[in-house]
Formats: sequence, C-alpha cells, structure tokens
Amino acid sequence: MDYSLTSSDLIVGVKTLGAELCSIKGVSNGVEYVWQANPADWGRHAPILFPIVGKLKGDSYEYKGKTYHLPQHGFARDQPFSLIESTKSKLVFELTSNDKLKLVYPFDFSLSVTYELSGNSLRISYAVKNPGTDPLLYSVGAHPAFRIPVHPKAKRSDYEILFEKEEAVAVHLIDGGLLSGKTEPLALEQNSLAISDSLFDKDALVFKGLASKKLSLAKTGEAPFLNFYFDAPYFGIWSKSATSQFVCLEPWNGIADSVNHNQALKKKEGIRSLAPGATETFGFTVEIAG
Repeated sequence: MDYSLTSSDLIVGVKTLGAELCSIKGVSNGVEYVWQANPADWGRHAPILFPIVGKLKGDSYEYKGKTYHLPQHGFARDQPFSLIESTKSKLVFELTSNDKLKLVYPFDFSLSVTYELSGNSLRISYAVKNPGTDPLLYSVGAHPAFRIPVHPKAKRSDYEILFEKEEAVAVHLIDGGLLSGKTEPLALEQNSLAISDSLFDKDALVFKGLASKKLSLAKTGEAPFLNFYFDAPYFGIWSKSATSQFVCLEPWNGIADSVNHNQALKKKEGIRSLAPGATETFGFTVEIAG
C-alpha cells in the first residue's frame, strides 16, 4: 500500500504501480474485502485494463498499416502512475503517453484514475483524455478481485452473486482467450448465481448488455455484504480455479478479440474512438454492506 483513504467505515489502500486498488478493510470488523494477491494463486488485486480489454488475436493489432503488439489487458496495470491530487477523501493518479509506450500503442493519451471514499462506499472512475490530433482508439475496464469467503468457517461455494434484475443471460464463450462466437445460456435462480466449484471451468463468464446495474455478493440466504454498482456494455465474472478464494467483478467498455477478427484496431468490437481534445469517463462503485 502506497496511499490510503480512511472514512468512519472503511480504510482503502492504493498502489502507485498500476494505480491498483489493494485494500478495502472494514474499520469496525477488521475484515479485508480485496484479494491480497497471493502469487501462488493470482498475484494481482484489481488491475486496470487499458488500452485494451482482454486478449488480442495473436497478441497484436494493425493500425495505419503497421502491426503492434500488446499483452492481454494492455500495459496500464504494470506502469507507474503519478499521484496528482490527494485529499482526505480522494486520490487521483495519472498515466500519460511516452516514447516507450508509443512503440506498442502509437497514441497520445492521458488516463486518470480517481478513488473517492464516502462512508461505506468507494467510487472508482477512469477519465481518458485525447491530447493528440488523431482519434484515440482505446478500451478501459476494471478487474477487482473480492475475497470469498469472508465469514468464519465458510467456503467459497457457500456464496452467491445476486443480480439486480431478472436476466435472460447468455455467456459468451472463450476459446484461448478470444471470443469463440458461441454462447451458452446461464440459468439464474431468483436472480441468484451460485458460486459453484465448477462455475469457471470454461474460463470467465462474459456478458453483453446486462439489464442489471448492480450485482451483490452474499453468503447464500443472507443479506449481501458487498454491492457493486456499474454501467457497462460488457461485464466479466472470473476466478482462477475451483480453489481460488476470490471472485472478480469486471465492468468493461471493451472486450477481447473474436477468433475471426481481422486485427484492425478500428474494427475491433467495443473499441472507443475519442476525438482530439475530448475526454470520456467510466467507473463503478463498491459499497460494503456488512
């Protein structure tokens, strides 16, 4: 933890590297809600996905006749951010384009990440600005991992994800990190998705166009302990294995390539095109309810 915010209810920690959220801890109960990046399982807490979300076909894309290479989820999560604002309730970090990054991503950009704490709620927002003269092609997303179980003597399969609204949902299936073009229906029981040991056997659950703008984590049959508010065209739910003690709730405004994509960045599904001088924002809120 490099920087922290404290309210009457929560203590929040953020790292300069990747501007990564690394802790949300209850003041009264001492419970840590963010996965603590055990490298033996998954060595991250809540990486920021930028300038792409997901995997590129061949880990590469084409722009203006040239081929560029980017790893899954881009580079922001492994870059040092600068702290540009700090108050009792807010931290703002910034990453800007440079010559090294332009070797893999030939755009001028500014990505600022704001953490704002109020009581039991943490608002996280991303602002992408285009200071250049060409349209900025990008996607941004979040990948926060929340600990489960958080209750004594509980196990992960004792928990459920509650959807705000009734959903006729289909999971978009992944093939080698890419969208396969195939879907599979997902049955919810009274808007509840049980976190079974087999839930992630086929990789992440990838959704498009959810009606719900809130998901909640709860021990089955009990009131939610965490509410997650978002407004995103794409959403992922993931855990690494049947024994991983966390689940990731991931709002995205972009998505992985399909297996049939021609690798042209302009034609990539979900890619944003930001006009010169313009700024777009995207974010979500975590509310600790118990």
